[in-house]
Amino acid sequence: MKQYLGIDAGGTHTRFLIFDDKGVNIDRIDRDSIHFMRVGFDGIKKVLGEVRLEFEQRGYDFESMGVAIGTAGYGEDQQVRKGIEDAIWGVFPKAVIMNDAKFAMASALSMNDGVYLISGTGSIAFRKQDCNYDRRGGFGYLLADEGSAFWIGKRILEVFTKEADGRLPRTDLYTAIMHHFELTEAYDLISIANNHQSDYRTWVAQFSKIAGNVQSVHADNVYERAGQELADLANNFELNGKTKIAFGGGVLLNNKHVYNAVVKNLSSDFEVVTSDHPVEYAAYLLFQ
Repeated sequence: MKQYLGIDAGGTHTRFLIFDDKGVNIDRIDRDSIHFMRVGFDGIKKVLGEVRLEFEQRGYDFESMGVAIGTAGYGEDQQVRKGIEDAIWGVFPKAVIMNDAKFAMASALSMNDGVYLISGTGSIAFRKQDCNYDRRGGFGYLLADEGSAFWIGKRILEVFTKEADGRLPRTDLYTAIMHHFELTEAYDLISIANNHQSDYRTWVAQFSKIAGNVQSVHADNVYERAGQELADLANNFELNGKTKIAFGGGVLLNNKHVYNAVVKNLSSDFEVVTSDHPVEYAAYLLFQ
């Protein structure tokens, strides 16, 4: 019986799902992010090797298994691409390697043409048309990543600092962050931020979640702007009539404020579709 391993290696987590010959998920292992900026290329190889060994101990044979991985950071930088490829192929020599957003797109659109818009720790939009791919965004958090969890979190932090010292009226956002970090005074957050320089991107991204359940006009404004930015990524593609669009990433899948803002600002030529399959299902589709 043919089996397939799908690996979703995003900026926050890494999921390993094995599917049978009918596309049914039969096993799973979860790990933290193996983004090369967090663990290095050697770290990628180490984690993949550990997971392969664990699956083999469960009785799986990778000599005949189809393996496909979508990994964050696998973009236009050729040196980075080679580092990622060497690390992955050092463990899974025949693996199909794709950018994590492009990988998720294959699952969300069932390999059909359309646009896939993702907002997780980072943000990017892909379009597939007649076997050709185009992209918008995906420049990384140091340059852009508009509408991403990091982008939102950074602006939520800016709102917090302004509410803290009186530049903006205080809302429930201020109270929520003070309580979350058990702060005596707002300036105590400075030292906490300094202690997270090694994982600053992930640390900042969490503020998009912290603010998600509070009543704050300032947070709502950030979410509205995030939705506009994300919609702009998709709207920039030249469309030929009605086009399917699917969403991915923790922000778009879990933050109704951002989701609604995106839908409101999308071109009327888009048709929003949803998928019943996980991202890793792309591995099954790619080998059919």
